[in-house]
Amino acid sequence: MDPLEIVALTTGQVRIHDDMHRGRGPGLVRRARILRKGPMGEPLPIHAWLIVHPSEGRILVDTGETQAAKDTSFAEFHVAREDELDHQLRAVAGIAPEQVDRVVLTHVHGDHADGVPHVAHAPLLASAREIAVVGSLAAAATRRFTGQPLPEPFAPRPLPLDGPAVGAFRSSTPLTADGRVIAVPTPGHTPGHLAILVVQPDHHVLISGDACYDLAQLQDLQVDGVSPKESVAKDTMKRILAHAAGHPTVVLPSHDPDSARRLASTEVLRPRPAGAVG
Repeated sequence: MDPLEIVALTTGQVRIHDDMHRGRGPGLVRRARILRKGPMGEPLPIHAWLIVHPSEGRILVDTGETQAAKDTSFAEFHVAREDELDHQLRAVAGIAPEQVDRVVLTHVHGDHADGVPHVAHAPLLASAREIAVVGSLAAAATRRFTGQPLPEPFAPRPLPLDGPAVGAFRSSTPLTADGRVIAVPTPGHTPGHLAILVVQPDHHVLISGDACYDLAQLQDLQVDGVSPKESVAKDTMKRILAHAAGHPTVVLPSHDPDSARRLASTEVLRPRPAGAVG
């Protein structure tokens, strides 16, 4: 079994509210903090990922941000036109956008979905749960309030995520016939958030979206300021750690400055022993 090629694409940078990165307080208090003026962290990458499969083509995970992104109370965007997905595909992956065969969204936030128009020809997939939530009146109101509309066109097909358990993940949907590219549920940051598990010859790669912003946050089980339910987000973090404990796994959060390096060096996550202090 030959390794699958995975290419990191960086579609600009974002600075996020400290209370968005690591949430403080319970429930609505934790979520409300990101709407108040507060310190922003250092610039973080906005990654998308290209998986090249020998028989099933090029699978794009997330589409990154565009220069049209509007700043909010919790995020400041730094995206130039040359940072956008179409330029990144040509400059880094050496392909035209039209050569992407499928697109999978980990979740439907602007910095993961706004680049969809660049690959509008390709089938677009997201979890069935995510699509249902995005279509709700509450989600529409939130998009209006934050000034972050859905990209156009936007017509994702639902992934049910109702297949068998894979490692520590309770269910799955294979995206390739050989089962080497698999969607797994990772709810928390959004109710229908998913991650993509890539099976390499001697390790796994987990493209984890925003299940955590970096590995320190994951190891600390520190929920962000966005997740609707802290218990759900923390359960997903525990599952990622359990999966990495059971199988060597490179974990790639979309905004971790070390993700691209970790991918290139095959640096697997080593969960802390129980009771260890970070």
